[in-house]
Amino acid sequence: PFPVFDTKPVITHGPYLVDPSETAVTIVWTTDTPSHSEVRYGIGEALDGRAEAARHGLLPVGTLHAIRVTGLTPGRTYNYKAVSTRVVKLKAYWPEKGLPVESATYSFTTLDRNKPTASFTVVTDTHEDVPRINALMQAVDWKTTEFLVHDGDAFDWMDTEDQLFAKWLDPIGKGLDHAKALVTVRGNHETRGPFARELFNYVPLEGGEFYSVRDAGPMHVLVLDTGEDKPDSTNVYARLNRSEPYLADELGWFAAHAKTSARFASAPFRVVLMHQPNWGSMQDGAAKWRALANETGVDLVISGHTHRFARRDAGTNGAAFTQLVLGQDQLARVVAFTDSIRVVVESSKGERVDAFTIARRRR
Repeated sequence: PFPVFDTKPVITHGPYLVDPSETAVTIVWTTDTPSHSEVRYGIGEALDGRAEAARHGLLPVGTLHAIRVTGLTPGRTYNYKAVSTRVVKLKAYWPEKGLPVESATYSFTTLDRNKPTASFTVVTDTHEDVPRINALMQAVDWKTTEFLVHDGDAFDWMDTEDQLFAKWLDPIGKGLDHAKALVTVRGNHETRGPFARELFNYVPLEGGEFYSVRDAGPMHVLVLDTGEDKPDSTNVYARLNRSEPYLADELGWFAAHAKTSARFASAPFRVVLMHQPNWGSMQDGAAKWRALANETGVDLVISGHTHRFARRDAGTNGAAFTQLVLGQDQLARVVAFTDSIRVVVESSKGERVDAFTIARRRR
């Protein structure tokens, strides 16, 4: 009923998984020509589920495809494939189309708060160094890691889509292997450069912001965005930054979430992932953040930014939580049990840097 030509798009990057939860995950990929897309998924060989990204009554047509698969069961393994159909000419009537291309079939497993154990791995500050990323990905224990956290500063600054993939998502994706999800923490360097405003489209979060929450076994995990590390008035940014009001809004969101979330109240452990240990450029941010984390019973904070390892135990500098600052060329393996969290920090060469345990608190 409409023109169809013998031409297919090519999947150029991905698919890769982001924003994992107990009931959903987002699948992202790119094609070389404009296409409309869907994800086919299911349990076992029958991929009888369909997910699209229709918005305002229309299917998106483009080269970047991000589709959230929802309504899943916690702790279940699903098979999926990405499917894109070329749109040759998007006319008002009788658009001209091509044929679909399908990825291979891959699988993922949803998170589950009812599991007695859960594990994730954190890396940080890779700064466009592909050999560094490759070494870190090889050091990850993928069999036990449920998702990978990049804790900020993947870049020096952001210029193009080609840079985004070549210096970060493609080498990271080799480790993720289409099966493990990436949880992105935005660093201050991700706020810089002409392509910084496009980053969210490639690592989208359901809530529409760079901060989010998810549950993994005994852990309630908050991903926070510490924004820029310099005041908005810094001349080098030509008054284009609004990091300080953004951080104030985020701090209010965190306080409201802690008060209203039943899961935040009941979770055995509360873990925060953020890039800058001192909360960025908001005035008195470090003091306000520390007070809120103490008040809400945060157990562990994992940061990067300084490029040097540090651990500050609970009771240090007025903090009631343990703060880990991860260095470059290091990874932290975080394993939670119902009564404790175990953290092991190693270099990308497998050398032990630190190990510690946080016992469950009475609340």
